[in-house]
Amino acid sequence: MAKIWRDFDQAELDRQYNSRGTVPDHLVYVREYTERTRAAKASLAWAELAYGDGPTDRLDVYPAARTAGNPGAPVLVFLHGGDWRALSKEDSGFGAPAFVAAGATFVAPDFSLVPEATIPAMGAQVRRALAWLWRSIAAHGGDPSRIYVAGHSSGANLVSQLLTCDWAREFGAPADLVKGAVFMSGLGDLEPVRLSFRNQWHKLDEAMVAEASLLRRRPATACPMILAYGEHETADYKRQGREVEAWWAARGNRTRFFELPGRNHFDAVLEWADPQSALFRATVAMMGLA
Repeated sequence: MAKIWRDFDQAELDRQYNSRGTVPDHLVYVREYTERTRAAKASLAWAELAYGDGPTDRLDVYPAARTAGNPGAPVLVFLHGGDWRALSKEDSGFGAPAFVAAGATFVAPDFSLVPEATIPAMGAQVRRALAWLWRSIAAHGGDPSRIYVAGHSSGANLVSQLLTCDWAREFGAPADLVKGAVFMSGLGDLEPVRLSFRNQWHKLDEAMVAEASLLRRRPATACPMILAYGEHETADYKRQGREVEAWWAARGNRTRFFELPGRNHFDAVLEWADPQSALFRATVAMMGLA
């Protein structure tokens, strides 16, 4: 069979990039995201806010408790996965209880999905959301000078699109608006997605791959990055995670990497939300919280 991507023929490339197919019970984890988000909304203070005029320009803010002498908390923005075509903020608040308890304001944005938006358009939308947070989050208990971003799967790609934004030129914001990033089970290069069966709905072309792939761009942000994937993820997902780490570190940024024992593509992010995990503790430490 002809090689399509590196040493993979079409069938193997499709297998490597079929996250749902390699975790047959993946809906168990998706339901857990949703159920835990509902529980978070039942137990925590939170507010839905608009960051624009579009139907998906909404985000949920779970504020950290204000304390004397500490009016603003670090802000952790979580961008959900779902192959750029599923899930929403209603499935994305599962990390809020642990991070709010640790002293962070947790934010879960909505954004348009395929086919209503292209992958680069999603990146532009989450950049608008982050710029709005920088301008507005102080009124909701967050410190605009301490904004951190985290993403899982396709959400990790959206995190990487934030790292290539020229914040000063596009929004009049500080160049270092993003103070740190968490990149979980993500892809730094979308070319194999373009070449795989998944492109039947993503409609990526070479220009879009170049625009939305961190490994093909010049970063506009310098910040620490934490990377993680599950032990049971496919080989090319793991390779991509390691390449992103090496690429980011080569530009003088501090990195930490976690391979999560026993975890797959869908439950790796649940370990990030577990206050007993090393990945959670590393994220909290990056934000300067004990």
